[in-house]
Amino acid sequence: MTMNNKENEYVYLDGMFLNEEHLIKLAMNVGCYAQAEHYLFALLAHGVISGKREVMDRVNEVREYYGVPRIPVGDQDATRRTRKYDSVDDKVRAIFKQMDSEKRKKILREGLHYLLTNHHLFIYTRNWMGVFLVIRDRLEGNQVNQCNFYEYAQAITPDDMPQNLRIKKSTAKNFSREIAEDDRGEAYYDMKHNPQQELCDTLWEILKQLILTED
Repeated sequence: MTMNNKENEYVYLDGMFLNEEHLIKLAMNVGCYAQAEHYLFALLAHGVISGKREVMDRVNEVREYYGVPRIPVGDQDATRRTRKYDSVDDKVRAIFKQMDSEKRKKILREGLHYLLTNHHLFIYTRNWMGVFLVIRDRLEGNQVNQCNFYEYAQAITPDDMPQNLRIKKSTAKNFSREIAEDDRGEAYYDMKHNPQQELCDTLWEILKQLILTED
């Protein structure tokens, strides 16, 4: 690969050339928008230098993931807003983002109630880790983290949840013990080994149906 081709197809950052998709993944997984900006600035510079306007769409995807307003890009941005969603998951996330805080909590309480009532998957307090992963990776992004999840979980706990399954302050602190080191920067659906995979997949399907019903 020549240097010219590499400069056109890869993004230069901190002395290295990184594939655009890899750079986006790094920005998504860093956990906080302030740190993700380091990668986005490099991506924006790459777009300007290479004349690739579509790079702005990728930057805006990351901004939306962290709940940061999109950068307006004129007619192209208007087209993006009016087109169909790329997937059902994208549509569900967008609907959820438009809900106010109380509506979001109500949906999540209903989802957990349905999970507890109809599936034998939530049987230990550590299963809250699966709930956390779904909310973080599918719906709330960095708005929910291990530091604030205890309070968040209390607000979405169904009234009929057994006392022995209710989250404790120590529960969130122990999440890292459940996940292999290589998987800790990954979304739950990209992990090589997610001990809560079945619960995550089931809860996400439940929440998708509830959220789409509210649309």
